[in-house]
Amino acid sequence: MLDILIINARVVDGTGQPSFWGEVGIEGDKIAEVNRLPEDHEQTVDEVGSRADQVIDAEGRAVCPGFIDLHSHSDRAVLLSPDTESSLLMGVTTEIGGNCGSSVAPLSEAMAKQYERRFDADIKIDWTTVDEFFARVQKQGIGNNHGLFVGQGSIRACVMGQEKRFPSESELDRMAELVAQSLEMGAFGISTGRAYTPGCYAGFREVVELTRLVGEHRGLYTSHIADQWANVHRATWEVLEIGMRTGALPHVAHQKVVGKDNWGRSPEVLALLEEGQEMGVDFMADVYPYPYSAVMSLQRVLPQKLRGDSDAETLDNLRTEGAEEEIRRAFREEPTYVTARLGLYGIVQCLHTEEYEWLDVGEVATRLGTDLAGAVHHLLSENELKVKAAGIMDEDDVRTIVAHPLVMIGSDSSIRSLSEDRESDDDWPTVHPREYGTFPRVLAKYVREENLLTLEEAVYKMTGMPAERVQLDDRGILTRGFYADIVVFDPETIQDRATVENPCAAPAGLQYVIVNGKIAVRENEVQQVRAGRPLRDTQGRMLY
Repeated sequence: MLDILIINARVVDGTGQPSFWGEVGIEGDKIAEVNRLPEDHEQTVDEVGSRADQVIDAEGRAVCPGFIDLHSHSDRAVLLSPDTESSLLMGVTTEIGGNCGSSVAPLSEAMAKQYERRFDADIKIDWTTVDEFFARVQKQGIGNNHGLFVGQGSIRACVMGQEKRFPSESELDRMAELVAQSLEMGAFGISTGRAYTPGCYAGFREVVELTRLVGEHRGLYTSHIADQWANVHRATWEVLEIGMRTGALPHVAHQKVVGKDNWGRSPEVLALLEEGQEMGVDFMADVYPYPYSAVMSLQRVLPQKLRGDSDAETLDNLRTEGAEEEIRRAFREEPTYVTARLGLYGIVQCLHTEEYEWLDVGEVATRLGTDLAGAVHHLLSENELKVKAAGIMDEDDVRTIVAHPLVMIGSDSSIRSLSEDRESDDDWPTVHPREYGTFPRVLAKYVREENLLTLEEAVYKMTGMPAERVQLDDRGILTRGFYADIVVFDPETIQDRATVENPCAAPAGLQYVIVNGKIAVRENEVQQVRAGRPLRDTQGRMLY
């Protein structure tokens, strides 16, 4: 007898092939049956009740594999929020963390202490290796499945801390040992954050030498490229070049072109993916379906001298004589990744001056007849510090990237607790809506509303395609013998509800999410069964 039988289903199997009417049976943690039936052949629960302990009537809804998010940062949060609520509510049954050059393993002793302080002692850091981290996750229990890329920035920090220099040969050898060890423990590849410290301190040779080890394992090299702005073409080419030199599978993390000066350049960077494929290099990318990057409070760009212990104190500091000139001095003498290109950052929400929303800071400065420092001072003063900014993209570029056959969907998000977010008293959250909306948004906006993708194409980009990319040989497709990670949703009502203004709103339209044969979400409510597992790269080994 089956444990669960899903009947009256529009089966979208994750291969990209046309959907079909049928039923899906689950036995233990695996899919035992996938049966095609005559179109719209309806069954009743009473008719099939003897075949299964539990029958789910899909009532014509779509049934597909659980969504696989290969661009996650949830390794940072999975121990703090082990029920993985925000991910499960989006239908994400598997995610790969450790992206953008930063992973929670391996860690040096100094890094472990830093992480423990960051977790405010809520989590004791009792691991340093990938193996030990997976053991800790397994012991605590998790809501969905988790794999890991090893972060090149984390590897560098283990050996060199935050030093801005080339490594010695012995330091490079030690970094290589840590990469090799992590791969042998099941990491799916290596990630770089070429725009972040300390990954940005690494030279080309350093990245190539570490990634060469990944190529030997046929793993993924995924990169937050050095520049998603004016130099996006050159930065994308670097990923391809590293793939060609090392044999690793090159992959661009959250493909985008940022800043109004660069809008319209998506075909240019996508052509590099195609060029790589023509050269025999399996070059691909992922994307999140939003026209703005990480949302931040604009007060983040203020120099330390103007920051107070409270918003009221910071606002008082801003209104003192010389405050604007202090901002101007800091932009000139102490530039950061953000302030160096601040003129292209967009204003995505203001408390009062809504007329500036979706202008970039440079355009605001022009309207005000001032410079960037003057614009920042004006925006923060007039809005009581409540201004949200982000790198902004053109919606047409986002559509072009989403639709490209070499691009899959990834959220670039981290796990959040819906219950904690609902109880939060933060009235100006800078959470990105992708944390709760990525996968439902693709199905609502780009399938149902805009017909940019067919249902089958969209599901493939979120299931079979990422599974193939990281060689998950037994997930991502609805077929007998694969693990029973399954989503049941209504294509007509599925909807992301998270917005810039209300970023922690759960999506609608998901009836069931099943993880390893256990019902993890029922009618948009997380069941807290913690049926997930740590996942390791099998690296082509035959496992029984």
